[in-house]
Amino acid sequence: MSVILSKDTNRSANQQLKDKVCGFPGCKVEFKGRGKTKYCDEHRKQKYKKILYQPKQKKQLGESNQNIKHKFTEATDTIRTCALNGCSCEFKVRLIPNQKVYPKYCNEHRNAFKREFFTKQINND
Repeated sequence: MSVILSKDTNRSANQQLKDKVCGFPGCKVEFKGRGKTKYCDEHRKQKYKKILYQPKQKKQLGESNQNIKHKFTEATDTIRTCALNGCSCEFKVRLIPNQKVYPKYCNEHRNAFKREFFTKQINND
């Protein structure tokens, strides 16, 4: 039985050693490393992996998004009203299965600058 090895099997052995600086916060140790090696021998140990490789945190909703819970199995269009005070514009939102984050504002007020400008205009009038 023969084993087929990929071309990348000896890649790291063929790469030249380079002088590198450890990427661990606060560590400025210089070491010889190959390829993607980022940390010195000390910071490659198991006890530091908890610090270096923490699970990613969930992204929070931006101020211009809203969470709409639905149980549609097909893409469905709904009409929403802009959430900006003073704007009663209605806009169409397509609700997609397994997606919950949708825009809160109409197309005219999607970015923060346009929302601020609109509120200034209303307050001045």
